[in-house]
Amino acid sequence: MPFPQSILADIPLNKTSHVEISTFIAELKQRKVIRFSLVYMVVGWVIIQAADTVFPALNIPAWAVSLVVALTLLGFPIGLVLAWSFDITPQGVRRTDRKSARSRARTARASATAVAEKPQSIAVLPFVNMSGEEENEYFSDGMTEEILNALVKVRGLQVASRTSSFAFKDKEIDVREVGDRLNAATVLEGSVRKAGARLRITAQLIDVESGFHLWSETYDRELADVFAIQDEIARAIVDALKLQLAGTGEAPLVTAATANVDAYTKYLKGRFFFNKLGELDLRRSLELYQAALAVDPNYAHAYAGIADSWMNLADDWVSPHEAYPKARQAARKALELNPALAEAHTALGKVLGWYDWDFNAAELALRRAVASNPKYADAHWGLGSVLPANGRLEEALSAMQDALALDPLSALFSGWVARMLVYLRRYDDAIAQCLHAGELDAHYPRVYLWMGHAYMGKQQYEKALEAYQKSIHGIGYHNSFVVQPLMKLGRRDEALETLRVLEHDAERLYIRQESLAAGFAAVGEMDKAFMYLDRAVETRSAGLIYLNADPVYDALRADARFPAVLAQVGVS
Repeated sequence: MPFPQSILADIPLNKTSHVEISTFIAELKQRKVIRFSLVYMVVGWVIIQAADTVFPALNIPAWAVSLVVALTLLGFPIGLVLAWSFDITPQGVRRTDRKSARSRARTARASATAVAEKPQSIAVLPFVNMSGEEENEYFSDGMTEEILNALVKVRGLQVASRTSSFAFKDKEIDVREVGDRLNAATVLEGSVRKAGARLRITAQLIDVESGFHLWSETYDRELADVFAIQDEIARAIVDALKLQLAGTGEAPLVTAATANVDAYTKYLKGRFFFNKLGELDLRRSLELYQAALAVDPNYAHAYAGIADSWMNLADDWVSPHEAYPKARQAARKALELNPALAEAHTALGKVLGWYDWDFNAAELALRRAVASNPKYADAHWGLGSVLPANGRLEEALSAMQDALALDPLSALFSGWVARMLVYLRRYDDAIAQCLHAGELDAHYPRVYLWMGHAYMGKQQYEKALEAYQKSIHGIGYHNSFVVQPLMKLGRRDEALETLRVLEHDAERLYIRQESLAAGFAAVGEMDKAFMYLDRAVETRSAGLIYLNADPVYDALRADARFPAVLAQVGVS
């Protein structure tokens, strides 16, 4: 029996008038035709078998069995047409609306091809710690990072960076919002239960637009299998997104950086504390990285972690002379063990630029980091941080914007974009960027520092003072910058008292000397300003690499001694 025209009219055709088989099958499922067919065949077989058994016992003529078979076969195509054309609803039997049928067919086709048509992008949300012990939070966070880092290696896949993904940690949020904010078409979420040497890991990949699961799996393994699990999850995602791996695809996406699981767990704990970024947390991370190296002395990632921790302690809590040489030594050791490690190239580049003031070598190291891992946002940020020293502010801004594009919810990167805008004297743009960064993290103090610089450039001194005062709650030495708006507002006594207190504090605490120099320049005490500027050179304070660009040093520029300081630092 041929298909009725109503059926053929409802089947979407492609440009060459061939039936799209996958769409047709989806429509058959939607109209329950396939289910009807299976049920009909089972019931029909049962009826025929019953007739064949019962009719002879009742002396019913043999031709009656043949009639039952014929009626059963005849009823099948009629049933197919009825199943196609009518829906059984709570309101009774209704004719299937052809328009809705076409709409459902299009929806089915879109769902089948959505992943192939969308930009291949993913956000890896922090895996939930289901262990019942808060101490194991480090492990679920570490699993998330490792899978994220594995996916970064996949060509053609855009992966939201850690900071942006972890902005959603411990938050009940719809995957659609995650996708919108991170520009991700898919979201990976999961959980980790760690009990002694046993792991139970669940993971599911969700299509943002439809909310449907594209893939899900549960792994019950030993802790020793952790690297294999990470690789399996990453490869399952690649398969679900129909991506092509570079090369043969046989090489693992997750390569164990250490064969010792004990060293690995200590490293994950170190990363956990490092990401908190407080002074005590950074010092704790150093202890854990050293503990990992005590178990595996050739663990390159642990050395890179040490370099990062010292980099973050430098200038704010530890003097440059103490912190940066230790960071340099650790970064070089990491590169000896793994010459391709982007984290180590990045740390070395920062030391070369921020402390050694070898800006060309710093740029080379950071460009190697970017080449080694183009999706590593911190490498782009590091590159942007050293380019102003050579007077290349537009390139620096571009590098910062690259970092922010990779990690759009990072207040740090957003704030540094604002900083480069301040250096370019684009004050309105800088203020708008600072406001955006503040929305990402209202507790990030440097946002208010750069906002204060921008308001000073616009001669809006009350707003500048308010912004600087907000920054003080985060990092005390920014007190020196309030001197500039205080002087502009005619509050000289307050400005002098602020400097007196800071000088007293500098006798027992590490305070950036160049910030004191800017303060004394604002009150007109130029000899004292250059005394502190010379001390900043002696301590090799990282802020000096922006002497040529930062407007807070404008009051120093007219002095004949200023070019000599620039020459010592080596900035353009």
